[in-house]
Amino acid sequence: MNAAREWREWLALSLQEQTAEPQGGLGWHSLLPVKARQLYCRRDLERLPELAYLVRSPARRWLARTAWHAGRVGLTWPRSEVCMAREQADLLQQILPADSGASPVLIQFGSPGPFQKVVVLSLSTSGRAWVSKIAFRPGADELLAGEASWLARLGQVAELKASVPELARAGCLSSGRRFLTMPAATVLPSPARLGPLHRAFLAHLCRTSRRDWVWEEAPLRGRLHDRFLRLSRDLASPLLAGTPEAWRWIDSELRGQVITTCIGHGDFAPWNINQDARGITVFDWEYAQDSATPLHDFFHFHSIQRILVRRSRLRPQALMALLQDGRTHLQAVLATADASIDQVARMFGLYLLDTLSMYVESSGGVDARDRVVADCVHSLGTLRLLRRPLSERATGVGAASARWPLPNGANGDATVSTGTR
Repeated sequence: MNAAREWREWLALSLQEQTAEPQGGLGWHSLLPVKARQLYCRRDLERLPELAYLVRSPARRWLARTAWHAGRVGLTWPRSEVCMAREQADLLQQILPADSGASPVLIQFGSPGPFQKVVVLSLSTSGRAWVSKIAFRPGADELLAGEASWLARLGQVAELKASVPELARAGCLSSGRRFLTMPAATVLPSPARLGPLHRAFLAHLCRTSRRDWVWEEAPLRGRLHDRFLRLSRDLASPLLAGTPEAWRWIDSELRGQVITTCIGHGDFAPWNINQDARGITVFDWEYAQDSATPLHDFFHFHSIQRILVRRSRLRPQALMALLQDGRTHLQAVLATADASIDQVARMFGLYLLDTLSMYVESSGGVDARDRVVADCVHSLGTLRLLRRPLSERATGVGAASARWPLPNGANGDATVSTGTR
């Protein structure tokens, strides 16, 4: 293989319909006919591997299993048979530990875009499973390098080691694309509710990495400040109306204050967590960062499910319940932290601003169809609805002053397009 050929070109050429299988090559069968997120299975497998290693959706797993069983009796999706030349198959062996005795059996394309990746499941003759992530687009190289660094770092922390995948192998293919490989964790999915094991993990993550900063010197503040400067044109979009004001409000409220930050996973959600009787395993550390609030992952766990699973909007009463729960969680994690309801609300605002700006930046602009962006904007509007000081609202005491005034005519319930991304 020409070392200058990009990984994406190799994959596009090797997983295409061919009339004849190359000598010594491998045949693959498409289990999911979705163009953007194909799933391929080795055609010569006598037993279908556990799909939950790669496919988190029960509906998609059912469809893929049905396609596999149909293929066993000669019924396949149209144009679903593909072949991989031996040299390309040998290239995939580079991602596995030399003594693993494993071979790739499933290939799953990730979400399309500049950070697209391919996930490969490999099995040894003894049945041991390995999961590998390979950069499909050059933009994913940095993410995978960062994730490999995080796995190596967190694997050295005694309190976290059992809950973080082991980094078995990482590096670059001859094409230049980065990869990392991990022994596969249990496939049992995490419950959708934040339970004691989740809370214990977040507590360990925070306590082992906490740092106190004067707000003006905090890396979190610097990251958001720089990002909002880069996105100044995008933030002028009517869809993001009020977002710059929200950032200025929170930034001014925190000036001169000491704020605690810690490591944040960045995408702490049930589909990135497996659980068994021994505990949980948290994977997909691509978006981890050193400087997050102690409630960033807590808020994300609740918000991202509401957005992508339930597809419901955050109303004032639900927001108050979330803030109160966040306050209880913060008090349990860091007894000495400022857990006032106002401070918790600022942390929620920082979570929304961080998530929204990250999505806009990674998408290369404002996408009105993006559910996460639209919901972050709506949730900021809901936060604005709490015009009285939150500490007084929480205790039922009235107040006349408005902390974050609404634009004329705004009611916080305006709908935004949330079509599929």
